[in-house]
Amino acid sequence: MEFCNVQNNIKLVDLSATFCVGMPKYKAKWYPEFSYKEIAPQALVNNEWKRRFTVVSMFAHNGTHVETSDHVFKDGYTLGKTNLEEFIAHPVIIDLTDISNGVSIEAEDILKRIENRKIEERSIILLKTGYDDRAWGKDYFWDKSPWLDAEAAKVVANLKPRIVGIDFQTEKPNEKNFIVHKTLASAGCIICEYLFNLDKINEEFLFMALPIKMPELESAPVRAVGLLIK
Repeated sequence: MEFCNVQNNIKLVDLSATFCVGMPKYKAKWYPEFSYKEIAPQALVNNEWKRRFTVVSMFAHNGTHVETSDHVFKDGYTLGKTNLEEFIAHPVIIDLTDISNGVSIEAEDILKRIENRKIEERSIILLKTGYDDRAWGKDYFWDKSPWLDAEAAKVVANLKPRIVGIDFQTEKPNEKNFIVHKTLASAGCIICEYLFNLDKINEEFLFMALPIKMPELESAPVRAVGLLIK
């Protein structure tokens, strides 16, 4: 479901990945897959009954999710230290859809797109390339993404956003030092990864990415949506 009209004056756009068995996951062997199984109380195994119970095995970084600085620094700044209202706002959308697969997004790419724009501190900034939409589930997904280079990450961090949402991989493919994560987290920024359908919203929409209420964790899946009230 990409979008629906909740009422005549409300439009809702789904910006989230679909959770399903076999969904894309980072290619490292240690990275857990999403899975689920149905269970039944032992005493009722042979009984005819209509109810269903499902156990879900979900990694906090599967699919569309948010992550705090505790993810990269183990600094204790978990989701429980955030406020729910931080995850809702009219976004600042930076259009990077002309950026090709497999190339870096440089500082100048960001600067020329925000020239003459006043971006308030503590904004939600969405970086839109369309990569997740065109490449999710493809063989090349993990190897051909555009990425923020170190200087571009500094430009974004200097805008002092509260959330940066992206529809491409945060780091250069196979980067192991978490350069972009560390730069954004050091600026007090929450990262929202694996967004979709950013081409279907604009800055008149409310962006919402509400994490599952797991206050002790560094990350949690979200159902990210764009909401337009006409």
